[in-house]
Amino acid sequence: MAKIIFLGTSSSIPTKDRDNTSFLFIHKDKVFLIDCPGSITQKLLKANIDYKKLKNIIITHQHPDHIYGIVSLIHTQCYFNDKLNIFSNVDVIKIIKKLVKIFKLNKKDYPKINYINVFTKKIFYNTDDLKILAIKNKHIKNSFGLKFIFGKKSIFYTSDTSFSKELLNSIGKIDYLISDCTASSIFFKKYPSLYKMHTDSKTLADYMKDKNTKLIPIHFLLLDNTELKRIKSELKILNKNLIIPKDFQKLYL
Repeated sequence: MAKIIFLGTSSSIPTKDRDNTSFLFIHKDKVFLIDCPGSITQKLLKANIDYKKLKNIIITHQHPDHIYGIVSLIHTQCYFNDKLNIFSNVDVIKIIKKLVKIFKLNKKDYPKINYINVFTKKIFYNTDDLKILAIKNKHIKNSFGLKFIFGKKSIFYTSDTSFSKELLNSIGKIDYLISDCTASSIFFKKYPSLYKMHTDSKTLADYMKDKNTKLIPIHFLLLDNTELKRIKSELKILNKNLIIPKDFQKLYL
């Protein structure tokens, strides 16, 4: 059985109840942290995950709300962890290497970091019972989503992306779609530049309404008190195929 723990469900701007988007994908004894915003060690502790034993981190792109907690996490693992695998693109890897050098996190007491470029192989993590693929999305250069295949089930996480029917059609049959759902269509019309990098709830609902796939919208930009209500209203046509997560919510797959 696999499990997801949502550590954060907000966009680049947190709210009182939602932090920047990140989550844990747990399959048997393997734990993957997907994206690494701030206060990550505290969030891992709240989720009852031993931060000292965390070995695998996947970072989908180099925007601050997806990467700025990595320095703190490596720092807290001093003396406690011997190895850390960081899976990402060349841009993220270059940034983290610079940060590790600047903060002197490359000394012997810190974990030895193994950097893996997710685009060097079609399936960058491949075992008998778990496969993870990176699929480029429509956000910034080299940003990507993630497809997890385990047993007879599969999940696709879009990460931050503008809506792309071609992208979603290309991933094949999946059981769950964890998708960028940054704001309502009303908010997008007010700020049309969002269309270039993110997805609105109405467009997402229109695409998903005939699909036999569970939708998990994420990365909410909730700048006013009514925005989440508008998002839920536009998504309600999906009925039982809709799961709107909260921070620290668990999903058993």
